[in-house]
Amino acid sequence: MTDPIKLIHEWLDMVAMGPAEAWTGKVAQDVIIRLPFAPPGVAGELRGLDHARETLGEHWKTKQSFKWRDVVIRRTEDPELLLTTARSEVILRSGQPYANNYIMLTRIRDGKVIEHIEYFNPLPIMEMLRK
Repeated sequence: MTDPIKLIHEWLDMVAMGPAEAWTGKVAQDVIIRLPFAPPGVAGELRGLDHARETLGEHWKTKQSFKWRDVVIRRTEDPELLLTTARSEVILRSGQPYANNYIMLTRIRDGKVIEHIEYFNPLPIMEMLRK
């Protein structure tokens, strides 16, 4: 049986930098990723494994490095749902730094991520897109 906390740690790395192959067997075919605070120009919802990997794959290409910091993962009363707080430290391929804070809700069923909702401050992304 898959340890949900371990899977969340793997999931964070897969979402941040890939590779697409790492998702196999760990993410449901019908996964839904929601980004409620996504700024204009950034997809607010990704449906399906192929769509999510393809879309995030474009974002992975823009990053030189990505580190998660201060990761705290908590179980909730719902056995499928985990709450994660973290912050990111990123260096883009352009050399530009990027950082943000996150609150994430991730639903795991049968050892696979089926849903991920990520709340982040859109202002750093909007600033980065202006440059």
